Amino acid sequence: MKSVILVTSTYNGAAYLPQLLESLMAQTYPAFTLCVRDDGSKDDSVQILRDYRDRFPEGKKIEILNEKDDVWENKGSHQSYRYLISNLDEADYYLFCDQDDVWDPRKVERAVAAMEQYPKEKPVLYVHNYYVCDSSLNIEHTLPDRPSVTPSEMEKISLAHVIMTGTWGGVGMAQGFNRKLFELTFNMGEITPSVAVDCWISWVVAGMNGALTYDPEPLAYYRRHPGTFSSGDQNGLIRYRDWYRHMDRHCSNIRNGIHDYRRLYRNMVSDERQRFLDLFDGGNRLKKCVYPHRLRNKIMEDLAFRILIMLGRI
Repeated sequence: MKSVILVTSTYNGAAYLPQLLESLMAQTYPAFTLCVRDDGSKDDSVQILRDYRDRFPEGKKIEILNEKDDVWENKGSHQSYRYLISNLDEADYYLFCDQDDVWDPRKVERAVAAMEQYPKEKPVLYVHNYYVCDSSLNIEHTLPDRPSVTPSEMEKISLAHVIMTGTWGGVGMAQGFNRKLFELTFNMGEITPSVAVDCWISWVVAGMNGALTYDPEPLAYYRRHPGTFSSGDQNGLIRYRDWYRHMDRHCSNIRNGIHDYRRLYRNMVSDERQRFLDLFDGGNRLKKCVYPHRLRNKIMEDLAFRILIMLGRI
């Protein structure tokens, strides 16, 4: 049986954490470890984890990193995840989860089966569809289906488009990945704190010509709270208004991500991808603005990104 580690960071999640843990207990895959780091919760999150640890069935277990290293302070979500990832044991497969998700019982089993299609030497990213819900888990919609990408097809994928899209490989709570992709993503060197982990892992699998395997089954309930932002939820001018409001975060993610990617992977990618990294890690705005490949799928978004380039934001 393949070893599986589930990865999550908790913070004041007592209201929703039991539902996640119940859904993990119900997984049809018989054995895995849930590795958790609590990021300085002021509520009962840690006690809930301890209580469920005693209830988890044989083969399934919870490990709380804070109890090993005695580091309990708040690091912030991104840094808490990165610290947790740097302290994980080796496993065949890894899956991210959020503290307020609810998983379909088949999720781990389907993820492992999908990634098992490829040899362990090939980096593989798994991503599934999911239900977008309100804070009470009332379903609002699922996502449009997308194609899987084989390693041979990945060679033709534009790294520029992948990086500019950000979460091209799905959001973190829907991602799973094998040991090879883990090593390429997290063992090559430090990345800037502003670069989102779920974006970074999809950029790596694309640049390294790995496999993206997409599961059309909605395998989790993705809980969105009041104030949760995603420009993809809106249409028309509202979409671009909201996107503009969060421009700094997007631009910082892309700008620093390109710099880190070039520093760590330039000599491992194709000549075309090297030219993209060299150009966009430099300062020639005009050359970047007229880059001949599409940066985003939609024309208006592509135009908006080229304006940001001319303004020096990317």
